[in-house]
Amino acid sequence: MKLRPHHALCVQKFTGHGYDENFTRHMTETVQVLKEHPDEKVDIISGCDDLCAHCPNNENGACTTLQKVAEMDRAVLSSTGLRIGEAVAWGRLAALARETVFETAEFEAVCKNCEWYALCKNTNI
Repeated sequence: MKLRPHHALCVQKFTGHGYDENFTRHMTETVQVLKEHPDEKVDIISGCDDLCAHCPNNENGACTTLQKVAEMDRAVLSSTGLRIGEAVAWGRLAALARETVFETAEFEAVCKNCEWYALCKNTNI
């Protein structure tokens, strides 16, 4: 599976809400696979990933909110110590994101400009 860095956060806080029905269905399926398979290898990539494939902000393989999500990606990479191109088991990636972002002040710094911030802030993992 290919994920951009900040999606390590989104997957964990997903509660069934999304941009549209197609995106929400795909996100639900992806979250379920990762929950059932914590050893699933995840390739950390820049640009559109497997989740973005069904996002309405993806226009022909390019993100229309690239500046915002790229800043979130950089912040997650900085917090976790991961690098683009690295492959890591989902369970390890999720734990790193929890330990270095969700359980610290980094959560607000990384996610405050996201439209889903309020929902995630009130969602327990």
